[in-house]
Formats: sequence, C-alpha cells, structure tokens
Amino acid sequence: MYEFEPVSPTYGISETVVAHRLRGGERVRADLPGGYRLTLRTRELHGPVQAALAAPSPSGPARICTARFSAFTPTPAVSRILDAVTRYAPALPDAPDAHPPREAVARLLTTGAPFQQPDEPGLFVQFGHAQAWLNGRRLSVTLGAPGNGLSLILGGPWDAPSTARLTAVVLRELTDAEQLAGQLRLAAAARAVAGPVRPVAPRRRPGPPFRPAPGP
Repeated sequence: MYEFEPVSPTYGISETVVAHRLRGGERVRADLPGGYRLTLRTRELHGPVQAALAAPSPSGPARICTARFSAFTPTPAVSRILDAVTRYAPALPDAPDAHPPREAVARLLTTGAPFQQPDEPGLFVQFGHAQAWLNGRRLSVTLGAPGNGLSLILGGPWDAPSTARLTAVVLRELTDAEQLAGQLRLAAAARAVAGPVRPVAPRRRPGPPFRPAPGP
C-alpha cells in the first residue's frame, strides 16, 4: 500500500495489468486512485486481453472505455494506453456528443492522415504501417499481419477531442511497440548467425627462458 494515496491511477493501472499477466489471465478487478475502476480478463490461454475502465461521475462510476488487446500487444503498451484513457476520456454517461461526427474528429487529429473509403462508414487514419478506423463509439487499430500482429479495439463514449487524442496515442504506441519488436528480432537473428560466444583464454607474454642454477 502507498503511504499516501496518489490522485493519478497510473501506477495502479500498471500494477493491475502486470498482476493479470502473472496470474495467467484470470479475471482481475481493481479500484484505482482517483475513483477509477479497472477490470481485466482473458477468456482463453494466450488470448486477447479484455478491459473495462470506469471513471467517477456525479451519477456514480461511468464506463469510459472497453478494450480488446491482441495477445501480442506488449504489457507496457497496454498500461500506457489505458492510462491515456484516464487522462483524455471524460466520463460521459449521458452526453449528447458521445458519437462525435467524423469531420470534427478529423479536424482535431495531430497524428496520421485521415481519409475515407468508398462505401465504408467512419473515418480511417493512416500512420506509417498502422491504420486506425473510427466508427461510432469504436476505435480500431491494426498493425502487422492478422493473427500475429498488433491490434486493439477501444470503445467509448468519448467526445471529439478525446477521440482525436486517443487515436494519436494508440497509433504511436503500437508503432513504437512494432519497431522495438523488429529490433529485437534483428538482434536475435544476428546472434544466431554469429553462433555462441566462446571465452578466449588471455594471452600470456612469454617470460625469460629457464636457466638451471649452477652446480656447486
């Protein structure tokens, strides 16, 4: 327990996510500092992580996010994304702007290039190899091949500024995670090619030749 109760739920989120992984994905529910509440579960071994995050509101705890992270999403990225939700997503239990128009979100985006697909609803955002799809209360981001790539789905309700900020955070987090994974794969491949490292005995400089002591 903390000697003092911090207002930010950052550390509580990180500890809860780590505890969930260490316990093999069993359901974990935690009351966090600041009045937030986080529930995590994994329905199948090595399956996607499901999360529900609630924030304090005048009418009681209000759900501000539901999330589904692919099993390949690193634990630190999961923690940082959920922490970003607590910072950017207000509690909007009955707000009329819980379904922000895509034009309003597009104007506020600071990361990626927004575009629309013919005959497809919602707004798409391209950032490097990552692509986000905003449709209603849902934000989906994919990066990499289906089945072994990084992906997540976040659900609101949020207003337009919150949606734009969270889109930027998620795109950057998944892109950074993919780049780090790529660097680790290259380092592992380089070690495999080089083979095991064998210790080399230190070379000793030869001393003077042995001369027997003269006889009596």
